[in-house]
Amino acid sequence: MSTVLNRRIERASRKMIYLRDQYLRKFPDAKVPLNPRVVAEWAYGEGLWKPTETKPTEILRRKLCRAFRHEYIVDPQGREVSANFAAIVEVMTPDGPKRESRFYPTFKAPPEIATQHFALSRRQTLTTVYQMKLDFDSYNDNNEFSTILPDLDLNFQKDLDEMSLPDEYDPDLDDEEDDD
Repeated sequence: MSTVLNRRIERASRKMIYLRDQYLRKFPDAKVPLNPRVVAEWAYGEGLWKPTETKPTEILRRKLCRAFRHEYIVDPQGREVSANFAAIVEVMTPDGPKRESRFYPTFKAPPEIATQHFALSRRQTLTTVYQMKLDFDSYNDNNEFSTILPDLDLNFQKDLDEMSLPDEYDPDLDDEEDDD
């Protein structure tokens, strides 16, 4: 089997797949599962990979974006929600056009930004689910154990309902049932 390198795989990942493939050519009897630490030590030791210098401001920008994406607040109804919505903009750089994020506090995001945020989130979720389905079907068709796993349940409504239940026990609810 060969790896499909397409536009979905970012350039940095292509380099990592190349290093993995070089390792497997050198060590065809490598144990399964493959240990990325072992591959990294080998590739670095062989001089196949060298760290590139990244400007400190670029490192900081990436860390800020990650922090903004993973920041949560509690809304007036007590739900833990994303604190920021990202808007994707295209900017011209010395290396050509690049896409960057601009962040709005969630409740200050204009409706078109909120719509873009939810559309992007939905698209990312769909892409993940579709890939899971492809992987699942392929495993069922090709695994060396001749196993067929039970069908995937892609209806998340029960999960969402359960996650919406209160986190803490409310003894007053028991009192109402005892009165019957």
